Amino acid sequence: MTDKEYNKMIADVRRSVSRKYGFRQSSYVNFKVESGYFFCLYFLTGDVRLTVRPMYADDLWWNIWDASDNKNEPLSLRGTGAYSLSGQVLSSYEITKVAAKSELIDIIEGIFQNAKDAISKFLTANPDANTFFPDESKMDHDPDRLLYLMALIHNGKEEDALAIIKEARKNKHRCIFQSGMFSDSYTYIRRWCNREQATIRIRNVFASIFNNIVQIRAYALMALGKNNKKETLPDIYDVRLLDGGIVMTLCFSIIFIWHNFTLAWITLAVYFIFVWFMDFENRSERYYIRFGNLPNKTRLRWKISMWILVVALYIYSFAIIFFEP
Repeated sequence: MTDKEYNKMIADVRRSVSRKYGFRQSSYVNFKVESGYFFCLYFLTGDVRLTVRPMYADDLWWNIWDASDNKNEPLSLRGTGAYSLSGQVLSSYEITKVAAKSELIDIIEGIFQNAKDAISKFLTANPDANTFFPDESKMDHDPDRLLYLMALIHNGKEEDALAIIKEARKNKHRCIFQSGMFSDSYTYIRRWCNREQATIRIRNVFASIFNNIVQIRAYALMALGKNNKKETLPDIYDVRLLDGGIVMTLCFSIIFIWHNFTLAWITLAVYFIFVWFMDFENRSERYYIRFGNLPNKTRLRWKISMWILVVALYIYSFAIIFFEP
């Protein structure tokens, strides 16, 4: 039996066994929600880990990270998503390779039974998810302490969260999640904690507008492509097609209607600087991925709308040339 066949057998056994214990399955995880907590079993190569975190934690983090749309995605995203939080490890297990399927069923059955017992014990000790604080010595790789910071913010201890970030900055800590040239997880958390300040409110308005532009452009580029859910990056042809149409429309309008070549060059430079800033350090990548998770009908509407827009831009641009005033 090849490794691929064996892994498929494990997935099939997990699916059948997990239902008995109230778990759902997606890819390499099995998960369930109980008493306000998200419990997740990660089936990695020969290793299984059961983790827990409050349900509010990811919701709060996605609000802070300007990814609130993730809350509308399937629950499995909390276990497999790139911008989901790590949880506290409750228990871990090993899967030894066996030849017979019946032996594998016994192993998987034992894992889910142990997970059920661990969850029951945990809920007895931590009945209220809103007041839960993780044991950071048992975290599943959370060097930025994001789960602990979310617990602090959720419980109104924002000053404590800011103090932790300030100390980390002094020690030149580099966060895992980066956004653009100067922002990371801690940047977003600090803005969130200081959001009542007037300057922060103004900044958040502009940031929201900018992020909406980034999202619309990312969706437009993906819509112009093959509309394949497996594609996570747009083709360079689609990028040139959209940018070319917008640039031609702007510059030809300025040149042939206003007769201002200087302003046309300035517009061209500003546009490409703005596009570079939108794409810097994969700023748009999360929106590319999110587009692939949209319903088929929604992606089709985007595809039709964007092709209509692009064709209209090129028709308008050539019309200006042929019918120059």
